[in-house]
Amino acid sequence: MVEKKEIRTQLNNIEIRDDEATGGRVITGYPIVFNKPSENLGGFIEYVESGALKGVSMDSVYLIYGHDFNNVLARNDAGTLKLSIDKTGLLFEATLPNTTLANDVLENIRVGNIRGMSFGFTVADESWEYGKNDDPDIRHVKQIDELFEITLTPIPAYKDTTVAIAKRDAMHKQLSLRSRLEMGIELAKAKEVFNGY
Repeated sequence: MVEKKEIRTQLNNIEIRDDEATGGRVITGYPIVFNKPSENLGGFIEYVESGALKGVSMDSVYLIYGHDFNNVLARNDAGTLKLSIDKTGLLFEATLPNTTLANDVLENIRVGNIRGMSFGFTVADESWEYGKNDDPDIRHVKQIDELFEITLTPIPAYKDTTVAIAKRDAMHKQLSLRSRLEMGIELAKAKEVFNGY
Protein backbone atom coordinates (compact mmCIF):
# COMPACT_ATOMS: atom_id res chain seq x y z
CA MET A 1 0.00 0.00 0.00
CA VAL A 2 1.36 3.42 -0.95
CA GLU A 3 1.31 5.84 1.97
CA LYS A 4 -0.06 9.28 1.16
CA LYS A 5 1.80 12.39 2.15
CA GLU A 6 0.36 14.25 5.12
CA ILE A 7 0.91 17.89 6.05
CA ARG A 8 0.97 19.38 9.53
CA THR A 9 1.19 23.07 10.41
CA GLN A 10 1.68 24.41 13.91
CA LEU A 11 2.43 27.61 15.75
CA ASN A 12 6.16 27.70 16.39
CA ASN A 13 8.74 30.13 17.65
CA ILE A 14 11.02 30.81 14.71
CA GLU A 15 14.13 32.68 15.73
CA ILE A 16 16.45 34.80 13.61
CA ARG A 17 20.10 34.89 14.63
CA ASP A 18 21.28 38.46 14.24
CA ASP A 19 25.02 38.01 14.62
CA GLU A 20 27.72 39.53 12.42
CA ALA A 21 28.95 36.18 11.12
CA THR A 22 25.63 35.27 9.53
CA GLY A 23 24.33 38.75 8.77
CA GLY A 24 21.01 37.88 10.37
CA ARG A 25 20.22 35.25 7.74
CA VAL A 26 20.13 32.18 10.00
CA ILE A 27 16.78 31.01 11.34
CA THR A 28 16.04 28.20 13.78
CA GLY A 29 12.97 26.43 15.14
CA TYR A 30 11.15 23.15 15.74
CA PRO A 31 8.86 22.00 12.92
CA ILE A 32 8.14 18.75 14.84
CA VAL A 33 7.64 18.67 18.62
CA PHE A 34 7.44 15.28 20.34
CA ASN A 35 4.67 14.09 22.63
CA LYS A 36 2.59 17.26 22.41
CA PRO A 37 -1.04 17.16 21.31
CA SER A 38 -2.09 18.69 18.04
CA GLU A 39 -5.23 20.71 17.70
CA ASN A 40 -8.33 18.72 16.79
CA LEU A 41 -7.65 17.55 13.24
CA GLY A 42 -11.24 16.89 12.28
CA GLY A 43 -12.20 14.33 14.91
CA PHE A 44 -8.79 13.26 16.17
CA ILE A 45 -5.80 14.62 18.07
CA GLU A 46 -2.31 13.56 17.09
CA TYR A 47 0.91 12.97 19.00
CA VAL A 48 4.27 12.42 17.31
CA GLU A 49 6.15 10.05 19.61
CA SER A 50 9.76 10.71 20.56
CA GLY A 51 11.10 7.74 18.58
CA ALA A 52 9.15 8.58 15.41
CA LEU A 53 12.16 9.98 13.54
CA LYS A 54 14.54 7.14 14.41
CA GLY A 55 16.21 5.91 11.24
CA VAL A 56 14.51 8.51 9.02
CA SER A 57 16.85 9.88 6.36
CA MET A 58 17.28 13.65 6.50
CA ASP A 59 19.46 13.75 3.38
CA SER A 60 16.86 15.18 1.00
CA VAL A 61 14.78 17.42 3.25
CA TYR A 62 13.96 20.91 1.96
CA LEU A 63 13.05 24.07 3.82
CA ILE A 64 10.42 25.73 1.67
CA TYR A 65 7.84 28.46 1.95
CA GLY A 66 4.11 27.70 1.84
CA HIS A 67 4.51 24.01 0.85
CA ASP A 68 5.66 25.10 -2.60
CA PHE A 69 8.78 23.35 -3.86
CA ASN A 70 9.33 26.31 -6.20
CA ASN A 71 9.95 28.36 -3.03
CA VAL A 72 13.11 26.62 -1.78
CA LEU A 73 14.87 28.47 1.03
CA ALA A 74 17.45 25.84 2.08
CA ARG A 75 18.20 22.18 1.67
CA ASN A 76 20.13 19.61 3.61
CA ASP A 77 22.22 18.29 0.74
CA ALA A 78 23.37 21.84 -0.14
CA GLY A 79 24.64 22.43 3.40
CA THR A 80 22.25 25.36 3.97
CA LEU A 81 19.90 23.34 6.20
CA LYS A 82 20.95 21.49 9.34
CA LEU A 83 18.56 19.12 11.08
CA SER A 84 19.02 17.47 14.45
CA ILE A 85 16.83 15.48 16.80
CA ASP A 86 16.79 16.26 20.50
CA LYS A 87 14.42 15.55 23.39
CA THR A 88 12.07 18.35 22.24
CA GLY A 89 11.74 17.27 18.62
CA LEU A 90 13.25 18.05 15.24
CA LEU A 91 15.40 21.19 15.38
CA PHE A 92 16.37 23.01 12.20
CA GLU A 93 18.91 25.71 11.45
CA ALA A 94 18.90 27.29 8.01
CA THR A 95 21.03 29.91 6.34
CA LEU A 96 18.79 31.75 3.92
CA PRO A 97 20.07 32.98 0.55
CA ASN A 98 20.08 36.61 -0.56
CA THR A 99 17.03 36.25 -2.79
CA THR A 100 13.82 38.23 -3.04
CA LEU A 101 11.83 35.34 -1.53
CA ALA A 102 14.24 34.80 1.38
CA ASN A 103 14.44 38.53 2.11
CA ASP A 104 10.63 38.75 2.15
CA VAL A 105 10.42 35.68 4.41
CA LEU A 106 12.99 37.11 6.83
CA GLU A 107 11.13 40.41 7.05
CA ASN A 108 7.80 38.61 7.57
CA ILE A 109 9.36 36.58 10.42
CA ARG A 110 10.77 39.76 11.97
CA VAL A 111 7.38 41.53 11.99
CA GLY A 112 5.46 38.43 13.10
CA ASN A 113 3.55 37.63 9.91
CA ILE A 114 5.17 34.20 9.62
CA ARG A 115 4.91 32.22 12.84
CA GLY A 116 4.11 28.72 11.70
CA MET A 117 6.26 25.71 10.95
CA SER A 118 4.96 22.76 9.02
CA PHE A 119 6.19 19.41 7.77
CA GLY A 120 5.25 16.96 5.03
CA PHE A 121 5.61 13.24 5.81
CA THR A 122 4.35 9.70 5.41
CA VAL A 123 3.65 7.33 8.30
CA ALA A 124 5.17 3.86 8.70
CA ASP A 125 3.59 2.96 12.05
CA GLU A 126 0.76 4.40 14.10
CA SER A 127 -1.79 3.45 16.73
CA TRP A 128 -5.24 4.79 17.56
CA GLU A 129 -7.23 5.22 20.74
CA TYR A 130 -10.88 5.63 19.89
CA GLY A 131 -12.75 8.33 21.77
CA LYS A 132 -15.95 7.63 23.59
CA ASN A 133 -19.07 9.76 23.18
CA ASP A 134 -17.99 13.05 21.62
CA ASP A 135 -14.32 12.81 22.62
CA PRO A 136 -11.90 12.91 19.68
CA ASP A 137 -9.84 9.88 18.73
CA ILE A 138 -6.13 9.94 19.56
CA ARG A 139 -3.55 9.07 16.91
CA HIS A 140 0.00 8.20 17.96
CA VAL A 141 2.54 8.50 15.14
CA LYS A 142 5.09 5.91 16.23
CA GLN A 143 7.30 5.93 13.14
CA ILE A 144 7.59 8.40 10.29
CA ASP A 145 8.48 6.72 7.01
CA GLU A 146 9.69 9.71 4.99
CA LEU A 147 10.14 13.38 5.77
CA PHE A 148 9.98 15.46 2.60
CA GLU A 149 9.85 19.05 3.71
CA ILE A 150 9.74 21.51 6.52
CA THR A 151 7.88 24.67 5.68
CA LEU A 152 7.59 28.23 6.90
CA THR A 153 3.97 29.31 6.81
CA PRO A 154 1.76 32.15 8.04
CA ILE A 155 -0.89 29.62 9.12
CA PRO A 156 -0.50 29.29 12.92
CA ALA A 157 -2.51 26.11 13.52
CA TYR A 158 -2.58 22.47 12.47
CA LYS A 159 -4.29 21.69 9.18
CA ASP A 160 -6.85 18.93 8.86
CA THR A 161 -5.68 15.83 7.07
CA THR A 162 -8.08 13.77 5.02
CA VAL A 163 -5.48 10.98 4.69
CA ALA A 164 -5.38 10.24 8.41
CA ILE A 165 -9.15 10.64 8.75
CA ALA A 166 -9.70 8.11 5.95
CA LYS A 167 -7.25 5.66 7.56
CA ARG A 168 -8.93 6.05 10.94
CA ASP A 169 -12.40 5.50 9.45
CA ALA A 170 -11.18 2.39 7.61
CA MET A 171 -9.76 1.03 10.87
CA HIS A 172 -13.11 1.73 12.59
CA LYS A 173 -14.90 -0.25 9.85
CA GLN A 174 -12.44 -3.15 10.19
CA LEU A 175 -12.99 -3.25 13.95
CA SER A 176 -16.74 -3.07 13.46
CA LEU A 177 -16.67 -5.92 10.91
CA ARG A 178 -14.43 -8.01 13.18
CA SER A 179 -16.84 -7.41 16.10
CA ARG A 180 -19.82 -8.49 14.00
CA LEU A 181 -17.98 -11.64 12.85
CA GLU A 182 -16.96 -12.50 16.40
CA MET A 183 -20.53 -11.97 17.60
CA GLY A 184 -21.78 -14.20 14.76
CA ILE A 185 -19.35 -16.96 15.75
CA GLU A 186 -20.37 -16.70 19.41
CA LEU A 187 -24.04 -16.79 18.42
CA ALA A 188 -23.46 -19.89 16.27
CA LYS A 189 -21.65 -21.60 19.16
CA ALA A 190 -24.47 -20.71 21.52
CA LYS A 191 -27.03 -22.16 19.07
CA GLU A 192 -25.00 -25.39 18.81
CA VAL A 193 -24.91 -25.71 22.59
CA PHE A 194 -28.62 -24.91 22.84
CA ASN A 195 -29.52 -27.45 20.13
CA GLY A 196 -27.37 -30.15 21.77
CA TYR A 197 -24.62 -30.47 19.13
